[in-house]
Amino acid sequence: MTSLVVLAGSVVRMTGSGMGCPDWPKCFGLLIPPTEVQEVTWKKGEAYDTGRMLIANDTLWVAQHEVVAGDFESERLLGVWEPYTRHSYAIFNPVHTWVEFINRLIGALTGIPALLLLVLSFFGGWKYGLWRPFTWAVVHLFFLGLVAWMGKKVVDGNLIPFSITLHMLGAVFILMALALILHSVRHDNWTNSKGVDRKFWLILAAVLTLAQLIAGTQVREQIDALLHLGIERPNLLAGLPDWWKFHRSGSWLVLVSQLIWIAPELRKKTAIKTTAQWSLALIAVQMISGVTFVLLAMPAILQPLHLLLAVGLLLLNFWAILASREA
Repeated sequence: MTSLVVLAGSVVRMTGSGMGCPDWPKCFGLLIPPTEVQEVTWKKGEAYDTGRMLIANDTLWVAQHEVVAGDFESERLLGVWEPYTRHSYAIFNPVHTWVEFINRLIGALTGIPALLLLVLSFFGGWKYGLWRPFTWAVVHLFFLGLVAWMGKKVVDGNLIPFSITLHMLGAVFILMALALILHSVRHDNWTNSKGVDRKFWLILAAVLTLAQLIAGTQVREQIDALLHLGIERPNLLAGLPDWWKFHRSGSWLVLVSQLIWIAPELRKKTAIKTTAQWSLALIAVQMISGVTFVLLAMPAILQPLHLLLAVGLLLLNFWAILASREA
């Protein structure tokens, strides 16, 4: 479910749907989002509940109490309608609205298994005295709530730069917490590797991958800004600031650091060999997707794949680090 949240969030970025729902947790003041512009346009004789949001005169308005629409100007002067002050975004796009709504819905549904996991781990700790899974389940639920709160802040701030990156990192920490829960339950013992300090290179590879992930998200924010200015995709590369080249060149550092710990594991019959094989596969596909992303003028469709591969590689590194602690 959490991986779906990451994927859905990436699709939101890809389609530019971040402000599809201008309020949070509802959408235009509704539990079920509108599908037509008439639903967010003031209409005489229409009944509106408290908190209902409409667009009028390029401004987002909020109903302060229940009202049957009569005359908008009179109602505005009487304080029935107040302008939404958290941001000035006042555009309705049904596709964007529903993409963002589905993203939120997936995030909300993720809370159900998270709560179930918390309850089950508590009873497991109570019965068997194993409290580590419960501890990480609490951490997992905390980050889930934190990401939800950050999602609200992202919307309230009209996609403030770097806030989206923090929102994405929160989802990564949720996945790490799940890995910690699984690891604490399994209690796997891994055979130590010889000839390479696996822990050092694993940690270095994970740190570089995380840095690359953050840099890539920031590059994406720059791309979004250029697209908003009307720059065509074939011209995006020329419009990016010079620091994006650090992201491009950083991929080679990630590749080298990953191969240093992966190569020795591929020659051994250890449990971590499978993790190394998956890591190598993800690196290969990720490098290809990155090169393709540049050569094909940064097609939007590749963005979710590029992000998921990076997150997957980081999680594999994290899992291997956990395993190496017991080696």
